[in-house]
Amino acid sequence: MPDNQKPEDNNQQKIQMHVSPDLDYSFRDVANIFVGAGEVVFEFGNQHRSMPGHVTISNRIVLSFANAHEFQQKLQQLLVEAQKQMQENFAKSQAAQKD
Repeated sequence: MPDNQKPEDNNQQKIQMHVSPDLDYSFRDVANIFVGAGEVVFEFGNQHRSMPGHVTISNRIVLSFANAHEFQQKLQQLLVEAQKQMQENFAKSQAAQKD
C-alpha cells in the first residue's frame, strides 16, 4: 500500500503475519483455477511419473473474490519487480563480461 494511502481508503487493514518455522513446503507442478459463485478455487497437484497423463490434486484453496483479486494484484506486482531485478542482474553481468 502506498505510504500516502490510509487503510480506510480501500477497506484494507494492515496485519502482521507469522510464518511458523516448521512450515511445510511442497513442490507442485500442476495448478488449476476455477471461478464459481462468489469464490475462486485454486487446486495444486503433481503429475504421476509412473502414469503419464495422470495428476493427483494435493491442495485446494478457496478464496473470496476480494481476496483472489488482492492475490492477483500482489502477484502481478511481485512478478514485475522480479522481472526488473532479473533484467538488472543480466545487464550487470553483461557489463562485467565486457570489462
